[in-house]
Amino acid sequence: MERILRGIMRYRNTTREQMVKEFQKVRDHPEPKAVFFTCMDSRMIPTRYTDTHVGDMFVVRNAGNLIPHAQHFQDEYFSCEPAALELGCVVNDIRHIIVCGHSDCKAMNLLYQLRDPDFASKLNRRLSPLRSWMCTHANSSLEKFQEWRDAGMKDPLIFSSETPLRRFVAYIDEEQKFAVEDKLSQINTLQQMSNIASYGFLKTRLESHNLHIHALWFDIYTGDIYYFSRGAKRFVAVDESSVDQLSAEVRRFYS
Repeated sequence: MERILRGIMRYRNTTREQMVKEFQKVRDHPEPKAVFFTCMDSRMIPTRYTDTHVGDMFVVRNAGNLIPHAQHFQDEYFSCEPAALELGCVVNDIRHIIVCGHSDCKAMNLLYQLRDPDFASKLNRRLSPLRSWMCTHANSSLEKFQEWRDAGMKDPLIFSSETPLRRFVAYIDEEQKFAVEDKLSQINTLQQMSNIASYGFLKTRLESHNLHIHALWFDIYTGDIYYFSRGAKRFVAVDESSVDQLSAEVRRFYS
């Protein structure tokens, strides 16, 4: 905690004045452009690796960058994730939702271990809120991963996106660059796109192409950011050789 307090003092003496100016600029007319879901991992700093600033995004973080499917909620019982979707996309009319997973995700490493029935037993879930969270809200990702693994880990996967009839194909790590848990992380990131589309209050905007869902994936150890390209059917590293083509795809499909 002392480190945090010392950091606040450095902020007061360095960037505070500039940040106050930015706060004043967006105070009356904030125009955030995205709702950004990512993991709570301390290594994930989305405003830094997207070079975004005050007022640019709503950021929601949890273990495993999960957005629970609407089927898990009845009546008034919801979690913060759908509430954030409503606040961002309904109240503030934001048009872009981004889900960002990452490599070496401790939540995904745990999810991989939950393949073991004993490890995922009801008793263990009662003792561990994290296991319960992952079993409840990431099981669809694990099931998809297991089917893909059992088929040889080469075939493409099919995900639903903005509507049940709008689907996309995804090839996962064809170059075999990543650990098996990281492959699961990429599948989990794409699965959240389907989960987001399960909420009725987003249906009209999704069907009318007025709201768009994207997926990013961050490699912790290289610093590379991958964007899921529906055209390329895979995660593509965002770099000097790809950014123009990816930008053209975004303009073509999501404008």
